[in-house]
Amino acid sequence: MNAQRALLNLGGPSGPKNLLMPSDGSEAAYAAHFHASDPYAAKARRDYAEARAYHLGRAKLGAELVAESDFLRSEFFFDFARHHERRHVIGGMAGITEATPVLVFRNDRIGAFDETHIRILQALMPHVQRALELRLRLARDGQTVSLTRAALDTLPVGVAVVDAGMKILFINDSAREYLAGPGAGLVAMRSGRHAGGGVSLAAMSREEAGGLRRLVASATSGGAGGAMRITSRDAVAALTVAPAPPGLAAEVRGREIVGAGEGLALLVLRSLDQKVSPQAEMLCDLFGLSRAEAEVAVSLTGGASAEDVARRRGVSLMTVRSQIRSILGKSEAENLRHFERTMATLAVLASQGR
Repeated sequence: MNAQRALLNLGGPSGPKNLLMPSDGSEAAYAAHFHASDPYAAKARRDYAEARAYHLGRAKLGAELVAESDFLRSEFFFDFARHHERRHVIGGMAGITEATPVLVFRNDRIGAFDETHIRILQALMPHVQRALELRLRLARDGQTVSLTRAALDTLPVGVAVVDAGMKILFINDSAREYLAGPGAGLVAMRSGRHAGGGVSLAAMSREEAGGLRRLVASATSGGAGGAMRITSRDAVAALTVAPAPPGLAAEVRGREIVGAGEGLALLVLRSLDQKVSPQAEMLCDLFGLSRAEAEVAVSLTGGASAEDVARRRGVSLMTVRSQIRSILGKSEAENLRHFERTMATLAVLASQGR
C-alpha cells in the first residue's frame, strides 16, 4: 500500500503491542502527553459498541471515519499526526470482545489512499478476525490445561499420561514424588540417544515391565488396558492403565508433538500400604453423625465388611448394621458402594489437610 505506518494493537502482559511494526515511541509519547487515544480508535470503539455486526470486517477511508475538516482541526493532527507520517489513513474493523481496528497511514508527500487500497484491506480483514478468534481459543485452551494440571496435582494418587512408546507426556505431583522415592517400583528414564528424546516410564522388575508394556499397548490401540501390582522393597502399589479420556488427550496433544491418531494411556497409581480416610470429626460436621457412627464409617474405608468392623470394635454385628443404616440415611447415600465413593472423595480433602 506504499504506507509509512500501520497499527494493530493487541493487549499482553506488558500492555498493548503493535503487531504490524516496531513502535518508534511516538504513540506512547502522544498518549502520555496529550490523549489516551486518537480519534480513529475512538470512532472504532463507538462503531463496535453501537453496530458490531455491521462494521465487523469492513474497511473505510479515513474521511468516512472522521470528517476531514474535523481531523485537520484536531489536536491529534496538530500535535502528533502531521509530525509522524499519519496524514492519511484507512481502517478496517475486527474484534471479539472489543474493537480491534487495523489502521494504515500515509504521509502528506505520498498522498491519500483510494478504493483500490480499500479492497486490499477489505480482503485482509476476515483473516485478521480469524486470527483473533484463534488467539482467544488458544488462550482458553492454555487456561484449561493449567486448571487440569492444578486439579490433578491435588489428588493423593499418582496420575500420568503416556504414549504407546511409554513416553511420559503428563505427570502430576503425586506420581512425580513416587518416582523420586528411593524404593519406587517404577522409574522415569531418558529415552533415545539424546536428552531431547523425552522421558519414558518403566518398571524395575523385568516381569512387571513386560506387563506394563502390554497394558499400555492395549490402552493405546483401542483396548481397555487393565490393572497390575507394582512391587518394590519398601511398598506395594496398584497401577490402573486405561485409554486417556478424549479431553485430557487433546490437552496433552496441544503441548506435545503427538500424532493426531495415536492413542494415549492414562495411568493411575495408588499405594496399597497407605489407607487415606476422612477424619471422624469431618463426618460428624458434614452429615451429623454421632461419634460412634463416624468411627464406624471410617472403619468401613478400604472395603472392610460389617463383620470386620464389629469384631474390631468389640460390638455385636446387629449394632454395626444399625449404625450403617443410620450412616446411609444421614449421608443420603443409596447404598454402601455409593457411600464408599463419597468417602473416597472426602479422603482427597483429608489428605490435603494433613
